[in-house]
Amino acid sequence: MAEIVYRGRLGEIVTRQAAIKTDLESLETVEETEETQLRADTLLEEFDGLETEKAPLVERAQKIAEMKAKIAAEQAGAEAGADPQQEQVVRSNIQQMSGSTGPRLHTRQTVADPFSDMEAVRNGTMGAAQIRSRALQVVDSYHTRDDHYALPSDGAARCAELIEKGGKQFGTNIARQMLATGSPEYLAAFEQYLVDPGGYAARAALSLTSANGGYLVPFTLDPTIILTNAGSANPYRQIATIKTTTTNDWNGVTSAGVSAEWTAEGIEAADASPTVGQLKITPQKADAYLFGSFEVLGDSDFAAQLPELLADAKDRIEEAAFAVGTGSGQPWGVIPRGTSQNRAGTAAAGPAAQDAYALQAALPARWRTPRANNVWLMNLNTMNVFRNTPQFTGATTPILQDTPGGPVMLGKPVLESTSILGTYTTGNKVMAYLDARQYYIVDRVGMSVVYDPIVLGANRRPTGQGAWYSFWRVGADVSTSSAVRVFATLT
Repeated sequence: MAEIVYRGRLGEIVTRQAAIKTDLESLETVEETEETQLRADTLLEEFDGLETEKAPLVERAQKIAEMKAKIAAEQAGAEAGADPQQEQVVRSNIQQMSGSTGPRLHTRQTVADPFSDMEAVRNGTMGAAQIRSRALQVVDSYHTRDDHYALPSDGAARCAELIEKGGKQFGTNIARQMLATGSPEYLAAFEQYLVDPGGYAARAALSLTSANGGYLVPFTLDPTIILTNAGSANPYRQIATIKTTTTNDWNGVTSAGVSAEWTAEGIEAADASPTVGQLKITPQKADAYLFGSFEVLGDSDFAAQLPELLADAKDRIEEAAFAVGTGSGQPWGVIPRGTSQNRAGTAAAGPAAQDAYALQAALPARWRTPRANNVWLMNLNTMNVFRNTPQFTGATTPILQDTPGGPVMLGKPVLESTSILGTYTTGNKVMAYLDARQYYIVDRVGMSVVYDPIVLGANRRPTGQGAWYSFWRVGADVSTSSAVRVFATLT
């Protein structure tokens, strides 16, 4: 049977029916009263009405799905010589729409419902390849949705990359989480949890995921999987090397490289074996606490707003850590992990043109190759100083120039980081020039949300407010301090 894509009104109906099913199952676990009987009758009546509305939509979606499956099977047979009855080739638009030169073919067995037999997914009895295949099928389907769970092209490409390029164990773990937090039943339960966290939906949480009584954010909204903060004043996720882990630590390997030599005829070669080191980054816990009145939480579309609010809070706290983090209970920042380049003199002063030239020249050639991702990082105040600083004495053109692609200084992009100091007191570190590939950000997959039903005031009495507590883990560090040069004002 061809796979039906549940989008638009059909997707809303399926999600609502799953929520009704969850509520009915919850009612079966409580004592039967006149109130619960009335509630059950109301839910059944609503379910039947939705079923009547759904029938023609399903028929239409089925015809569309069969047409797409037929075209895909014909293309598969023509291009790959495959037997359409044995294997379906699903053409994915993800890579094409995210900027690749052409479409990619995912060749895999598909199932009518990738969320079927979830018990086998959870207990590990389903094969790893099948789990990853089902997760890719889910990513494809979410890419075509048009609600707030829809995956944009870059997000879908990111999900596919995590599944396919993360290695068998990591890819399978990611795929398992996507299946667990992406099913219609889970989405319905998550929305019910946001609307009525103390009610029936709360009981369903523990049967769907082990989130300590709360909920893992659905994978389509999870900032630890989908990068949601491009274009903000936090440039680090745009330029750094991003790694994702499902364990406590991420371990990388560093090396100073291999040294070559000139030798005469018949002379034994020297041992040029590289020295290998370890880069270990441990994701640190961060959290966000959101609260509002019961009226606001009940009357607003909180299910749609919560992920955006959490992403914004996550973005702001991470920008500060990635810029100036101390590594103690938080990620290491670029500024404290770089090698300082101090100006000589006798009085504190802000940066000048010669300081930019000197800082760029101080970065070793190893980190200035064509493969390097060289950028400047500084506060907006420092950027404006350079906008008013001539390239050299007597010049009329400023050293920092604004171009259609963004600010540029000495041929390299200038990125704003709000947490880097913008005042020039003695010893302040006010800008960095680096190979951004050598700054690693490691996300521990899984952001969890837990509801606090009663916020207490200073006198330990209820304020009429509820709150949401969200937590996640992220770490960061540089592979070597020599890849980052930091300018400090006069010392």
